[in-house]
Amino acid sequence: MQFILMILLSALVQYFLPWWSVIIIPFVISAWKGKSGSGAFWNGFLSTALLWFGMAYYEHLRSSGILTNRMSETFQNIGTIGLLTLTTWSGALLGGFASMSGHFVRQSIFPKVKTDSEKAKDYW
Repeated sequence: MQFILMILLSALVQYFLPWWSVIIIPFVISAWKGKSGSGAFWNGFLSTALLWFGMAYYEHLRSSGILTNRMSETFQNIGTIGLLTLTTWSGALLGGFASMSGHFVRQSIFPKVKTDSEKAKDYW
């Protein structure tokens, strides 16, 4: 559920705000509902990767490859596939770390209270 919510809200936000605002949504959703740090990271990573790849590929098709070819020349002729890969990885890492940060911010504000049996397990 969090994964789909991240994709839909990030796509909506991406049309109205700057490109970096897409990381706000994974941060907020993981701060609200994140269960673990690694789970939050992978939810943000995969949802942002899928969104950014889809958007970049859509722009590639919409411009008949002109935009991606010109951007590819800026990055030492890495090609269309290289540019889409670079875009996907950069967005995925941003989304993953933003999502994980949201989870850890919530944990620092509202720490889990351990029961006596959990404390005893940590002791032994």
